[in-house]
Amino acid sequence: MITSPPELRAEARARQRAELTAIVAHESASTPRHRLVPLLAAAAVLAVAAGLAIGVPALRHQTEPPAASADTTAQQTAVTPLSEADKNRLARLCFDRAGLPLPRQASQRYQVLDGFRITNGPADAYSPTWVVIKALGLWTTCGFDAHDAVRQMLRQGANQDLYRAVETRMIGAGAYAAHIKRITVTVGDQQPVEAVLRNGYFYTATPYIRTRGPQTDAVRRVYVVRGYDAAGKLVYTSPKTNGEARALSESCYLNPDGKLVVWQSDNPHPDLKTCRQGYFWNYGPN
Repeated sequence: MITSPPELRAEARARQRAELTAIVAHESASTPRHRLVPLLAAAAVLAVAAGLAIGVPALRHQTEPPAASADTTAQQTAVTPLSEADKNRLARLCFDRAGLPLPRQASQRYQVLDGFRITNGPADAYSPTWVVIKALGLWTTCGFDAHDAVRQMLRQGANQDLYRAVETRMIGAGAYAAHIKRITVTVGDQQPVEAVLRNGYFYTATPYIRTRGPQTDAVRRVYVVRGYDAAGKLVYTSPKTNGEARALSESCYLNPDGKLVVWQSDNPHPDLKTCRQGYFWNYGPN
């Protein structure tokens, strides 16, 4: 079991437990096991029920040599801005679905920061439309389906811990660290798709594919996400198998300041040299 820092309040721990249960279920596509993650990571994740996608972090940090021309022919993603009316309408839906507490003055509830639609995604894209709002100091991005229903949601705050350079917490979308300048997403054996990077979030319009059958460690993952630095070097690749994802989820993690933020309960004082280095998320429109 992964244990979070002891100073967290009881309600924070309870929320983390529920959210990481969703994380493990999503990562392994098998029976969930109870784990804990730090508060900042937990605050960013919203498990949306009733058929909606679950925004979850898959722990990962690894450098790999470039795959042979894997993403050199990635399909470009085309976007068009939403009208002010559509952006405001969807932002209200995003805010309402987030279930955030209401300030006394309606004008202080949230700011609408961004809104756009991916125009060249597949017909079965899970979330072709996105808006970003700022509320209670957090930036919240919501993904909508073709009928403008909220399907996905992710919250980020300044200096929030990221446990990998690219965190795919939604279907074809997520957050990334500052040194990442290009991201591609591959679904199965299809052509890679170039993600749109906007204010610390990345987006693609990909379908939601549910894995079926026995989920052993050898089962390959449906989505492969790659991140590149400013020089075009491949510096991040998401887990390719369930076994890789499970092993990484059982690692200990440090934040960029060197503080231990995630560890196994059966090893509460790990050798910090064995822990994986995390990042801070410092984005968001002002």
